[in-house]
Amino acid sequence: MPRTPNGPKAPNGRVAVTTQHNDNRRTGLNACETTLHPGNVTPASFGRLFSRAVDGHVYAQPLVLPGVELPGPGPRDVVYVATMHNSVYAYDAVDPTASAPLWRTSLGPSCPLPDPEIGPSHYRDIAVEVGVVSTPVIDAARHVIYVLAFTKEADGHHHTLHALDTRTGQPVLGGAVRVEATVPGTGDGSVGGRLTFTSKRQIQRSALTLANGTVYAAFAAYGDRSPYHGWVFGFDATTLRRTGVYVTTPGTGLGGIWQAGQGLAVDEAGCLYFMTGNGGFRPDGSELGDSVVKLRPDLTPADWFSPFNNAGLDAADADLGSAGPLLLPGTRLLLGGGKEGKFYLLDTAAMGHFHAGSDSQIPQSFFVVTPDANTHHIHGGPVWWDVPGGPWCYIWPENAFLRAYRFAGGRLDPSPVSTSTTTDPTGVPGGSPGMPGGMLSVSAAGRDPRSGLVWASHPWRENANQAVVDGVLRAYRAHDLTDEVWHSRMNAARDDVGKFAKFVPPTVANGRVYLPSFSGALHVYGPTG
Repeated sequence: MPRTPNGPKAPNGRVAVTTQHNDNRRTGLNACETTLHPGNVTPASFGRLFSRAVDGHVYAQPLVLPGVELPGPGPRDVVYVATMHNSVYAYDAVDPTASAPLWRTSLGPSCPLPDPEIGPSHYRDIAVEVGVVSTPVIDAARHVIYVLAFTKEADGHHHTLHALDTRTGQPVLGGAVRVEATVPGTGDGSVGGRLTFTSKRQIQRSALTLANGTVYAAFAAYGDRSPYHGWVFGFDATTLRRTGVYVTTPGTGLGGIWQAGQGLAVDEAGCLYFMTGNGGFRPDGSELGDSVVKLRPDLTPADWFSPFNNAGLDAADADLGSAGPLLLPGTRLLLGGGKEGKFYLLDTAAMGHFHAGSDSQIPQSFFVVTPDANTHHIHGGPVWWDVPGGPWCYIWPENAFLRAYRFAGGRLDPSPVSTSTTTDPTGVPGGSPGMPGGMLSVSAAGRDPRSGLVWASHPWRENANQAVVDGVLRAYRAHDLTDEVWHSRMNAARDDVGKFAKFVPPTVANGRVYLPSFSGALHVYGPTG
């Protein structure tokens, strides 16, 4: 299947979104969107076309496959959505009259909350239940969608990797496999020099990643309840046999891989990149809390970076891993940032390790917002569009405006090239009253600056930290962020999002925008004329 800057493209020319943020570089870009543009995304010509019922909260980004050969109905464009009730739905992606699911599969009993084993006391980061937390990944050539579910059963809590046929929802590849491992380690929870993966302490938040013929799954924790570690597992994509395991803090603790749902990034050589949260750190790289980590395809360590103020980040709970990395197309550079609100630009061929006193060994670092009394955490990660005059990187931190930075000469200009002027109904600057800021996607027809749109999902009036709040979907002219062309509250009776789906970026494909909510629905937006 031919590849495009936004991931796989179907033979009929329509775009497939088979992984979180569109591709394994995590650009968030659909560069083949020829229907939607600033001229027709307006209150008069764009809005919600229909909604589809789902049975739980959705933390996973919807995925889209065009031209799926279904038994009986024949070829359909299909949107897939997984819920915290451990259901996976396949719906017709474009037909407003096709209200019934094409198929629905249950992956076992979810874990109702509160649960005395899940998170610390009064845990509220997740509401109602835990099931499928991460975005699945699709192998379009094999007709397989891989989904990782969390269940509570008679014998305890389990993480299980499932492979389902994209056409029927039926299990394939010999059936599901439990996520299990015991590895050498002397850190938190170890027994006799061995660490055992404990499902009830580990959340699988980061999107599944398919690369190197392997499905990769990364783990963190429910609300920092110890003992836990950052784990990465590899599973053979044809057999689901476990092929490798990596632990971020084998001799200490913590170091989880959340990334606000962002998937692991993958370069052309198949190496994997991710960012870790607070935890044990040693300058020799044996413990990598608050670090950017590079692994080889077999999950052996290849390189890493950690900021000079690692100890301060850990003490302040300022996780570097609150967001995931972006691999800048056409370069060997990686961009990422976390709760400190600072961007780090790294050379993936020599990531810099640790340098006491400063980060002068890396190409660039700077604060995306001048530090002030507010938090400006970065969640989810930046997105990218290569426009004439130099590519732009977009980010929307907490308590701040959406902004774009121009990339030129191997560096980002620290002064934003464009900034939104949105304010929310209560006058909060940036239109994003706290956590998590805006979750972003970009759509465009190639590099045509007249075609580009930045799509953002974020809370409408309230901070979404440990709360279920109302949400809003917004669209901005990508080369002029002062021009907000549309948002879902302009005609709320028709377009309202409902409750904000935390950390889920909009999915844009083939003239449609897909966004789930915590109101039991998948919303589909598009041209209304």
